[in-house]
Amino acid sequence: MEPVTSPWESRERVEYVQGLVDEGDPAALSRALLLPGSGWWDDGLGVMAVPRGLPEDRRPGPARSFAGHLTPEWIGTDAGKRAPVLLAAVSRGFAQRSWCDAWEALLRDKADRLWSCGTEDDLWTCAHALLDAGRRPHDEVVGLLRRSALEGSWPRECVEPVLGRLRGPVLNPGDRWADRVLAELPVLGGPWHALVEHALRAPAGRPARSWDRRALALTDPLSPGRVRDTVIPWLDLAAEGGGRDDGAYDPYNLPALMGLVRLLPLLPLLPPCPGSIRVLGTLVERPPLRTSLTGAAVRALARLPHDLGRPELHRLSTRVGHKLTRRQIHEALEP
Repeated sequence: MEPVTSPWESRERVEYVQGLVDEGDPAALSRALLLPGSGWWDDGLGVMAVPRGLPEDRRPGPARSFAGHLTPEWIGTDAGKRAPVLLAAVSRGFAQRSWCDAWEALLRDKADRLWSCGTEDDLWTCAHALLDAGRRPHDEVVGLLRRSALEGSWPRECVEPVLGRLRGPVLNPGDRWADRVLAELPVLGGPWHALVEHALRAPAGRPARSWDRRALALTDPLSPGRVRDTVIPWLDLAAEGGGRDDGAYDPYNLPALMGLVRLLPLLPLLPPCPGSIRVLGTLVERPPLRTSLTGAAVRALARLPHDLGRPELHRLSTRVGHKLTRRQIHEALEP
């Protein structure tokens, strides 16, 4: 099987590094990885797989060399930048606390600067090493990992060993509405956590009956009125947009939003219920970007019992200019 490589990597570079391993010269291997010289751009998945694949008894030597470049005099140099990533690739089973701190700092810096990573393999290498060492990445780093996996074109071999081991948070921080949910869940308790997790599994397009039945079962012990009073403020915040600079929602969180929207028409009526109608209309009209959430809100208005959503759909049909949304509204109004 051909090794997985990054798009920019040269096969010649990967073969050269592998040849140094075959020659059994750890010093030459360390120099080649830390100081690749002119003509080589940042190493990617193919090269990083070479030190990661070293036998256990041949890892400590390169690890000591890489760890020696974590010192202050190397900060800001090319070798100093490569060192923690290379160390992450070879340190499984004997990672030291200071190394974990270096990986954590690198990941936190990326999470502070970036919405997602499409080319920087060090994100996955360092996250993998941190998990191997028993350290849980910070919530913002978890969000960066999830978004990068959804928005990039990373191979499964790269992302699955990391994503499959992440535990929480239930939503990515960064969207204002999600931040509020995450702040309130510890007080609301376990049943609410289960409800948000179920919202994350909302099916694309029209909801399935099995999802509806499970949603109702989860809301039954919470009381429909309390669920509605809790969810509506979350959706009010969501109508202002997501956490990306242009107002886009976090793609990992978006299914949960759609699930919460689909939940409202399922709740038994507790007249009056203008809040549900108002917030669904707001989610159609206000968000800065059109997304699948817009169509979900239109369908939710159409699903409200006793045609209670029709007046709002008629109002929206005269105010919304987006062609696809207008078509969705007209389809929802058809007998």
